[in-house]
Amino acid sequence: GEGMPESGDLNIREWRERLLATQPMEGAPPLEVAASLRRHAETAKHTVAELRPKQGANKELRRTLGDIEAFACLGFYYAAKIEGACELALFDATSKPEQQAAAIKHLEAALGHWRDYATAYTKQYQQPLLYNRVGIVDIPKLAEQAAADIQIARSWKPGSAGQAPPRKGGGSRFGQ
Repeated sequence: GEGMPESGDLNIREWRERLLATQPMEGAPPLEVAASLRRHAETAKHTVAELRPKQGANKELRRTLGDIEAFACLGFYYAAKIEGACELALFDATSKPEQQAAAIKHLEAALGHWRDYATAYTKQYQQPLLYNRVGIVDIPKLAEQAAADIQIARSWKPGSAGQAPPRKGGGSRFGQ
């Protein structure tokens, strides 16, 4: 898929093509994005752990820390999902089974992080919730979709993804 317009981030197929052709990345590679998400999630998780003992009876602080904890879980989830997608993209191009196995491992970790997110989220909010733009959302139930990603990786046939479509607007925000 495509990333956020004008972000300068390479999508996974663009990254794979450049990596395998040993071309310059000309944008933020997805594994750097994943690493950044993980660093921020680790910082948030560590900060929550430091502040929890200080919350006392302060309900607002408790709920704010709960939200931060949930978002940290979500950061870990997306980092693992991006890593899994990168490994699957490489498997798609190379047919190397170790890349498929790595993709599955990352996606299994992503499922665990989604479940952690659902646990943290449900401590904060009753489930399911009505969101204005999307309707009823049941965060714990969405773990089924994260689990489906693992099955997709297990049954993936190399060569299925195809080439990256040309960038809209002629390049990244960096002018290349």
